[in-house]
Amino acid sequence: MNELKQMIEKAEEKWLTQLFDFCKYVFSVPTISSHNHNHHYRVWNYCKEILTAIYPHKKISCELIEGCIIASFFHDTGLSNTINEYHGTESKKICRNYFIKNKLSYPQNFEDILWTIENHDDKDYRIQNQKNNSMITILSTADDLDAFGKIGIVRYTEIYLLRGINITQLPTMVINNINKRFLNFKFNYECYPDLYKKHQKRYLITKNFFEELNVESNTN
Repeated sequence: MNELKQMIEKAEEKWLTQLFDFCKYVFSVPTISSHNHNHHYRVWNYCKEILTAIYPHKKISCELIEGCIIASFFHDTGLSNTINEYHGTESKKICRNYFIKNKLSYPQNFEDILWTIENHDDKDYRIQNQKNNSMITILSTADDLDAFGKIGIVRYTEIYLLRGINITQLPTMVINNINKRFLNFKFNYECYPDLYKKHQKRYLITKNFFEELNVESNTN
């Protein structure tokens, strides 16, 4: 575990401050507050939780950790330009431009990082390679975990209403979406009981809220 901690600290020393500050700048003009720089920071912390859970069982490299922290802080930056579900393409452009503008050397796995950023929000999970220690699976799941709990209630409500979803349709759409997210999390990480049980509880907080809202909104 000390080895993993050292690798994470090394990646954070190199990237955390500059990426957090850039992400904060991107969202300095409020567009979608529930997905701002604080969301990106939480996603990175969830990535660390996942990495810590799988480390005793699966190979974790410095390149994977570096990729996860970069992808975490860019994955939703495209929402500063568009609120549609294909914002990953914009996020990918922002990441590439950031490296070019700041004359930064590309990590060895840079194309994988860009691909992960672009495809992180596929909630049908068609593109994932079903390896729970792959960058796309870790990032996508970490993003899903931030949709659980009380913060998830706020996130879902804001972005769905901004996308023009009718308030009466909101509960059903959220329930369908969050169930997909949870099943993906369960498929990949149920084998790590502490991680699984913690976030199962958070998932139920969000799911139960919207189920109760659905009942109330359909009561005559």
